[in-house]
Amino acid sequence: MRMDLLVMVLTLVISAAAQDLLPGLPGETLKIPFLTGVAMYYALNRPLAMALVAAMWAGWLTDGPGGLPCACTSIFLLLLALGLRPLRRFFLDGTFIGVVAATTGAVLLQALWQMIWARLAFHGGAWTIIGDIILLPLSGGVAGAVAYPLVRVLDLLAGNVKSRKDVLHGTA
Repeated sequence: MRMDLLVMVLTLVISAAAQDLLPGLPGETLKIPFLTGVAMYYALNRPLAMALVAAMWAGWLTDGPGGLPCACTSIFLLLLALGLRPLRRFFLDGTFIGVVAATTGAVLLQALWQMIWARLAFHGGAWTIIGDIILLPLSGGVAGAVAYPLVRVLDLLAGNVKSRKDVLHGTA
């Protein structure tokens, strides 16, 4: 029996808790966007319907504690999930490296989207802006690197997906 929804809910709850409860990056208020990493995993590895549901919930869970307008991040992640569908081969068919690369780029676009949506300006001086630009992709890489094994292992344990080794060797 496939347990897609259970795995999705579990990974979103774990990611939301980690994103909200862990402190921001050193010297910054930026948080590691674990929910975006989960949304990128689903966008690159799972059917479109699942990717859209994960994107919607990841966005809502990001906006609530973050104080952003409702649906701000959800709309961004939904559009991104749709936009990534034809590019899955470019992101190595959703492998670890592909998810990390997608999340690294997505967080930069997400930060820009959130600032435009909320009509926020860059706060602080030039050094703060430079620090944010440097730390955002790093935090995205960390989020993708954490999200991929978390969701992948739970998917494999639940029987939602087959291991790539089994598929390659025809034992699945």
